[in-house]
Amino acid sequence: MKASAPLDRFWERLERLRVEDMLALAARPLDKQAHADALDRARTAAEDARLGNDVAGVRAAIDEWVLSLFNRSTAQPGWMEANWGRPGTVADRANLAASLGEVAIALLLGDRLTEEDRDELLGAWVDLAG
Repeated sequence: MKASAPLDRFWERLERLRVEDMLALAARPLDKQAHADALDRARTAAEDARLGNDVAGVRAAIDEWVLSLFNRSTAQPGWMEANWGRPGTVADRANLAASLGEVAIALLLGDRLTEEDRDELLGAWVDLAG
């Protein structure tokens, strides 16, 4: 897996967020077709740059990280009671992993993407990625 400085900076900032905030930032785009088109162009750019394996490795690592984030404990201590588990459904967790994977693609590919495609893949994470 090939990391990058922008991805490393993003990850340092990400790890400081609460899970609830991460789930909110992983909101799906309004224009699904435009998003899918940007993702297709990013996949092509990754293959053209021979970064397909790097992207796949980063996405696999992100999937594992999201799983461990939610599996670290099923009971999080609360102020006066146990908080049984972390928020979000299974779909929310899958969406978080997918969204973070798209951020990773945007950051790994950098200038190989147009500004519009990069912004589309960063979505609501743009401030954390800056």
